[in-house]
Amino acid sequence: MLNWFKRISLIVLSLVIIAVMAVYLTLRQSLPALDGERTVSQVSQPATLSRDSLGQAIIHASTRKDAMYLLGYAHGQDRFFQMDLQRRAAAGELAEWLGDMAAEYDKANRFHQFRRRAEHIVTAMPAQQRALLVAYSDGVNEALNEMGARPFEYIVTNFEPAPWTPADSVLVIFSMYLDLQGSSMKRDLALTSIAHVFGQPMVDFLTQSSQYQAALDGSLVTEQADIPALPGATASADSAPAYTSAILDAAANFVADIGSNNWVVDGTLTDTGDALLASDMHLGMRVPTTWYRAQLNYPGPASEVSVTGVSLPGVPGIVAGTNGHIAWGFTNSYIDTADWIQVDKQDVTSVKETLNVGGDIQSYNRLVSEYGPVKQVGTRFYALSWVAHQPYAVNMLLVELANARSVAEALPVVSKLGIPVQNIAIGDTDGNIAWMLAGAVPARETPHDMAITPEQFDAGWQTDETELPVVMNPDTHRIWSANSRVMSSTALSRFGDGGYALGARASQVRDRLFEHEQFDEARFYAIQLDNEARFLQPWHSLLRALLSQNADSYQADIAALDNWGKCACSDSVGYTLVKHFRGQLLTTVFAPVNNALNNYGQSLWSATNALEPAIWQLINAQSASWLPAGQNNWQDFMRAEYDSAKSRLLSQHSETGELADLAWGKVNVMALTHPFAGQIPVLGSALNMPRIPGFGDTFMPAVQGRDFGASQRLFVRPGQLDKAVLTVPGGQSGHPLSAFYQAGFSDYANQRNTPLMPSAPLHTLTFIPE
Repeated sequence: MLNWFKRISLIVLSLVIIAVMAVYLTLRQSLPALDGERTVSQVSQPATLSRDSLGQAIIHASTRKDAMYLLGYAHGQDRFFQMDLQRRAAAGELAEWLGDMAAEYDKANRFHQFRRRAEHIVTAMPAQQRALLVAYSDGVNEALNEMGARPFEYIVTNFEPAPWTPADSVLVIFSMYLDLQGSSMKRDLALTSIAHVFGQPMVDFLTQSSQYQAALDGSLVTEQADIPALPGATASADSAPAYTSAILDAAANFVADIGSNNWVVDGTLTDTGDALLASDMHLGMRVPTTWYRAQLNYPGPASEVSVTGVSLPGVPGIVAGTNGHIAWGFTNSYIDTADWIQVDKQDVTSVKETLNVGGDIQSYNRLVSEYGPVKQVGTRFYALSWVAHQPYAVNMLLVELANARSVAEALPVVSKLGIPVQNIAIGDTDGNIAWMLAGAVPARETPHDMAITPEQFDAGWQTDETELPVVMNPDTHRIWSANSRVMSSTALSRFGDGGYALGARASQVRDRLFEHEQFDEARFYAIQLDNEARFLQPWHSLLRALLSQNADSYQADIAALDNWGKCACSDSVGYTLVKHFRGQLLTTVFAPVNNALNNYGQSLWSATNALEPAIWQLINAQSASWLPAGQNNWQDFMRAEYDSAKSRLLSQHSETGELADLAWGKVNVMALTHPFAGQIPVLGSALNMPRIPGFGDTFMPAVQGRDFGASQRLFVRPGQLDKAVLTVPGGQSGHPLSAFYQAGFSDYANQRNTPLMPSAPLHTLTFIPE
């Protein structure tokens, strides 16, 4: 019997080894070739694509068009899966690949009809821009055709990748519109519903200005609102059912402070006279990472171009970086770029739409009107006019920044960019600096926070606004942005508020910039890693005072608070307690409003990022009408909310029930995962990046969540590129067997410098024209 058992075990082990070897050999076949020579018809002169020790793509070509062909080839080799996900997500075509799990997601994105819009944009695009997209697409498809086997994601799902088209690159930009501006659309509709259920005073209360403001000109918005009563909502013929004021366990899923940072100082504040730029764009974190390191070298209109930075797989060109003359970076700008128009039912048309769900063609109806696609809320109908729906939403002018030799030359290009509107920070070798709105902005004169009538609709929506606010060489010698209001309070009335960040993070960045009169890359890196908990200090004081009223029951808690370090540090238990106390209190206090919005399929988190003034008004006024049922006073209520938050934390993060298990580094560990890791038994976890203990949080420069944070850290003086830094939270290649799958991640995780400029090439592909 024992011999039979051994034989069976050996057979099973042999089968496992054979299976693993088969998987390994299949994966090996899909590894891209990085050396050799190609004869192709798409290049006009010999061109090279090299990789350095990080896998950074180094491209030398005789024309810009040839360079974009090689960039497409590099993206296709290393990131096709990522590109495919993004184009399909924007077009609402994921269900064809992923089946039922993506059907509702596809329907939501089909609302925007981005595939049709992308094809129209490409057709109408100037020939020179369209030629770059065609060349890029040809490069992607050449790389795809050369693969010895499909990328593993397609093998796992038994799906064939489709060729790349120029319209697909536009779809990738549309995916960034959804990521960067999608919350603004939801905000306006949620505020409309709040006004409908609770009245305008509630909207004013929830969106009032705070003390956290950091506009470049120092201007303040000071309007404050009174506390409204919190009556029960009454159901009516054109509203959702009445809400209940009962506190929901998972009531308001409040979004963390949105975030990206950039700043630049002029030449008077550096030892070389160059401007010095910092940029860390904050995005959802995943494997592979968002950005792709690249350097493009080709002849420009006046001289040779050598532009280095991060590219977006799926799109030709460098998004943020430097050409040795200027350096630039972006943060998302939350100006108002969407209006909802309430339309009559008789003005709404139903259009039949088909959806491919894993090969099964399904039909459903979507609603449209002359103003745009229509969403039904209760018995009301709202049409969306959004900048992403306009023909001017996307163009390829970002590649022209590579030709600019100064800030003054760059700004006219910036004013015409067709991207989701951003704050650009830019500096040059002469020490000049500037901030400007960059991207598609509607020329309609009056932005609106809530739905409007057809009579209020502004025909300016059809025109791209090119007269955009700009600040150049300010007397402060410093420029900063961090998703809160950058422009003056006067300009705010023209461009609106599409959901600005609170301003605490921007204020902290600004204050750090005024602590010194000289800066270098190391000092800038320290600002990006600044995790001082300035914003939470009032909350710490509040919680410390609450617990002290019953000190005998909270001795360990008080000790943790007293040793919290005033930072989102990995070993801080007190920080975790303060952070989650605030979140629990916000969730419970505003649950009635959120519950009402849930009846409309909406959520309060999309309506406001600035609940701080409102919650402190309620705490200070001890407003009885806002106390949940069964609560008699705010002191007992807030302690109960703290107990609830702590209990939830311990159940999630501790097996022993000890507060020591709630160190912030454990609770807020960053986990960058591959979308398919959970679909592959045993080996799937190997696709993920090593976990990073939490060291930052929201409302501070060092933004970090479990799957959100700095998607790159860039520091550059355009005239001192040997000192420039670019760290990225992941490798260049999306292939798990590639030497570049995790290359550079360790520097990011351990907060070390990775040079921006490529090192000596290790691999080179040469492309010869036919």
